[in-house]
Amino acid sequence: MKKTALMLALFAAVAVLPALPAAAETGALKLSLWDQIAVAIPNNIHDVKGVDLGIASKTATVSGVQLDLLFAQTEYELNGVSLTWIINLANKVNGVQWGLLSKSEDLTGVQLGLVNLSNDVLGLQYGFYNQADNMNGLQLGFVNYAKNITGLQIGLLNIAENGWLPAMVIVNGRF
Repeated sequence: MKKTALMLALFAAVAVLPALPAAAETGALKLSLWDQIAVAIPNNIHDVKGVDLGIASKTATVSGVQLDLLFAQTEYELNGVSLTWIINLANKVNGVQWGLLSKSEDLTGVQLGLVNLSNDVLGLQYGFYNQADNMNGLQLGFVNYAKNITGLQIGLLNIAENGWLPAMVIVNGRF
């Protein structure tokens, strides 16, 4: 209850603040209720350099921290950290992405979650199920899948189409 009251108070405070000059190109603080129903200081909800807080947010770019309760989507690029409880979607990630379902097109950094999905990974995927088309790094999970891997998979079932063997238990990979 206290968290809900605090969030509503923050929304109210930001809504009554005077708008900053139009010369500011990015929002330093964004508070999101749902999707793009949000307020930002300065008034730019699409490009955030700072903190993006909310229940469920959709943002074009984030450089900083994105914290959402249910859902977070970064349409173009995330540079920093994005944490959400349920679904975390991003096109390009440079940093850390966390959610029960974490999905990105291009990841450089760490992807954490129950289910992690990515096309291209340079770094670490850590979760129950990890999947990448092109994996350069380490997959740690119960089930790991990579179409092409340069690195290691450690888990109960490891599938790498170009690995030492197509499927192995405990460890698989290719260097």
